Parts: sequence; C-alpha cells; structure tokens
Amino acid sequence: MLKGRGAFAQAMVTLLIVSDSDLASTIQGDALLARGGWMEMDTVEGYRVWKHKLKGVWLWWFGKRLLMEDELDTRFASETGEDVHEVIFLSRHFAASGIPSLTLHVIGVPGEQPHGEKAEHGGIKGEVMLPNPRFASWYRLMCEAAHRRALVPEFELTIETTHHGPCLSVPTMFIEIGSSETHWGRVDAAEVWADVMQIGLGLDGSYGIGNWDSISTEERTVATVMLGIGGGHYAPRHTDVLRKTNCWAGHQLANYALTMHKPEGDTWDPDTGRLPDGPWEHAIRVSVESTRRAFPGGLVMAHLDRKSFKGWQRRVIKRLLHELAVPVGRTSDFE
Repeated sequence: MLKGRGAFAQAMVTLLIVSDSDLASTIQGDALLARGGWMEMDTVEGYRVWKHKLKGVWLWWFGKRLLMEDELDTRFASETGEDVHEVIFLSRHFAASGIPSLTLHVIGVPGEQPHGEKAEHGGIKGEVMLPNPRFASWYRLMCEAAHRRALVPEFELTIETTHHGPCLSVPTMFIEIGSSETHWGRVDAAEVWADVMQIGLGLDGSYGIGNWDSISTEERTVATVMLGIGGGHYAPRHTDVLRKTNCWAGHQLANYALTMHKPEGDTWDPDTGRLPDGPWEHAIRVSVESTRRAFPGGLVMAHLDRKSFKGWQRRVIKRLLHELAVPVGRTSDFE
C-alpha cells in the first residue's frame, strides 16, 4: 500500500470518518469509494485509510463507535504527519418518530451541567467544538441532491441543533441518514450524501463548496454567519433561513440548552437587573466565541426563534448579545 507520510504530505487535509459499527456510516463510505479516485494508504490505529487522488481528502474507516472517541483529528495527524484542517463524520441518525430523514449538525454539549464533566453521549458538558463552515452550504447541497434523486417527500431534510461529542480541535460536523434501522441501509440516501461530498469537496474536479478559506478578506466582512438561538431540536425557523438565503452558519442552540431561571421579585427588570441563573448565558457565550473562531473576519449574527421564548427571556438574550456585539437579524438580514 502507498505510504501516507513524508515529503508528499498534504498541507491541509479534510478527514472523513466512517464508523464500521454504524450501517448508515458504512453505506455512505461505500457509496463514496465506489465513485473512484481513491488510493489505499497505510492503516491508522489499525484501521483502513484512503486518500483521494485529486484533493487533500482522506477517508478513515474507523473500527469503533465515534461519539466517545476524542481527538481523532490529532490522533490521525500524529500517525500520518498530515495537517487535519476539518473533520466530517458519516453517521446514522436515530429519532423515536422513525421518520426517514437526512440531517446534519455541528457538535458540542453547550447546555449541560456541571461544566467539565464527560457527557453521556460524548463531549464535555458546557463545551462546544468549532463548527464546520460547510454546514449551511452543505445543507443546501443536500436538499438539491435529495430532490434530484427523488427522496422527497418521503425523506425530511433537516438540520439539528448542536449536540453530543466527540471532542476535537478542528471544525467538525456530522452528516446523517435517519431515523431508524429501516432507513440506515438505504442506498439511495447514501448516494445523496455521496453527491454532496463529491461536489462539496471538489472530488469531481471542481473547487468545492463551503470552504471559508476560499473567500477574500473583503468578502468575509459582508458574509453573514447565522448563530441560531431557540426552538426545538430540528430548528425549523433557523432551517428556513438556510433555505431562503446563502448565509453561512455556526452553532444552533435549542431551548433545552438555554434554561434560565427568572429572578424573584416584582422589581426585577430584564433590561437592567442581574442576568437570570442557568446554563443559557454560558451556552451563548461559548457558542459565539466558537463560531467567531471558525469564521475569522465574518459577521456573526443571531437569529432568534422568537416564539419559543417568553418576552422577558427574549429581552435578556438580546441584552447578552448586545454585550457580545452580536446583532440580531431576521431572515432578510442574512441574504
């Protein structure tokens, strides 16, 4: 097998990770490898690896489940000598509804406490990972591919709010087939994601889509990056912004990550009184910081699911965002 080390190492690497114990993950990996253009390399941690001939894209066929496996980016880099720039996990999605779906999301555990403890589904409570800048554009690519392959209306096309691990040091996201074992093995769904990866990473010979590093400093200053705040796990109002605009997107925070406790007393004023207790403030602060780091030079703007909050909650959230110099926009502001 070809060596993945030495003088021919790529300067920047996109790392795709498949979990061998996850049917929806392996079927996506199979669909992508079947399109050709891959060279098998040395194993990493004993698991098979391929590199694409046209781009600095590597595929690691990892032998374990992924959520509790921290620092896979640095572990891969230490064995290969490659500079991992971003990680994309190919995965299944489970939902009790059992509705077939294609979904994607960035990761972290922003609303759980106590901070610093290991979370049940990976990650560290109170921490978020850098969001992958491809998130928004790949959602739109996914929608195009799913319509082209006639998965709609059978499949729902969604994003999810930020949740679960693992912990990594580079921008990361999950792309998923859901929502039950009945759907995880769907070849047509896997082909949709293979389309997205091939076009989105430029494996078809194009430049690719969703690479923040590809736009100029001037373009960044007018590029809006949506930080979604509020709503349910599938963030329908934030998703609507992604559908209707060409904005970028960072973390999306559901109401369950924004618990706050209203201070007692009739004299408390949400505009001037002490901020409510609860994990909401920390969740917003770390998500703003992480999104800004992932989109240097970009305009991070919040989109609130207003109807999911009480009036006093909206006011304290806007107050905190003002302190953080994050404007609040409506759909037209993200165009």
